[in-house]
Amino acid sequence: MTDSELTREEVLKRDIPWETYMTAKLINSTGLQLLRRHDHRPAHVQSALLEEVLGIFFS
Repeated sequence: MTDSELTREEVLKRDIPWETYMTAKLINSTGLQLLRRHDHRPAHVQSALLEEVLGIFFS
């Protein structure tokens, strides 16, 4: 890895301006809520949330 590359942990620590995506109508308020629940969580929690969301959309 070069000095200009980021580690997975560095990328996951970054704050993402999700509200900007909603303002630009790239996501809706439900998507924003789900992203906030998912963001900056441990991998096992993210997995459980993803399974829950997939269950909602594909049931």
